[in-house]
Amino acid sequence: MRFWITKNGELPVREQLVRQVLLGILSEDLPAGHKLPSVRALARRHHVHANTVSAAYHDLLQQGWLELRRGSGLYVRPRSPDLPKLDGLLTGVLQAARADGYTPDEVLQRLEHLVRPRPHERVAIAEQDPGMREILRAELREHLQVPIEDLANPDPHTIVVALPTRAAKVRRNLPADVLFLPLRVRSVPASLEGQSRPGPEVVISIVSRSEEIRHWARAVLIAVGIDPDAISDIDTSTPDWKNRIVGRTFVVTDILAARELPAGAQHKVFRIVADSSIAELKLLFGIKEPL
Repeated sequence: MRFWITKNGELPVREQLVRQVLLGILSEDLPAGHKLPSVRALARRHHVHANTVSAAYHDLLQQGWLELRRGSGLYVRPRSPDLPKLDGLLTGVLQAARADGYTPDEVLQRLEHLVRPRPHERVAIAEQDPGMREILRAELREHLQVPIEDLANPDPHTIVVALPTRAAKVRRNLPADVLFLPLRVRSVPASLEGQSRPGPEVVISIVSRSEEIRHWARAVLIAVGIDPDAISDIDTSTPDWKNRIVGRTFVVTDILAARELPAGAQHKVFRIVADSSIAELKLLFGIKEPL
């Protein structure tokens, strides 16, 4: 994965590195077991201080996204156990799950669901930010014909979903009999699929009510080499936000803000939920793809 660092942007270099590595992990552009460049190599390549790179890596280690292998370096930590086929190594499964942060009860819950699946009736979104919650709801409604609610009092007929950055906290607070599904996010290539690069004279506006989406979209654009000075943010919760979209502007936006753009505005919808998570939810609800 390419890192794109700007020293004159609004984000400190340390935060730019943390966000780009985290985005790569969440989108699986940096798969489990991937070795990251050494502190010295990354600092030399981007002409930044080694202490800055070291601090960014330390943040990711503390958050559990990376693991240090003595004498070898830093690697992306596996986020889900590689479950073997039935008939063997159940002890190994529990050990792998425990190393990845899962409890034995969670493993048993998942196995019970696979062996004796319960009918599910609704999806509940665990998300505190109202803007992000509505965007996730709109994306899921494109594919699921079931009630999609805010998280309140989930029961065994509810599938609770959340972004991977919230997963650990949400999982801890759920009843043991409620199925939880962390949503995978789209990778950088998937987000930009089919989109040609705008010309150098074009201003790119990231348009969304969600501050987090604006941050993620900026990280994606910078990661593929767009000049940060050519990117502007527009918060759709502010008055007269449409007036900031003028000629020679290319808009990167979320699924809801796209419906409110001025007529004729060139735009690309930045979707959050990966196709693999949509497919998993369809499978859980028994929704078959058309032939």
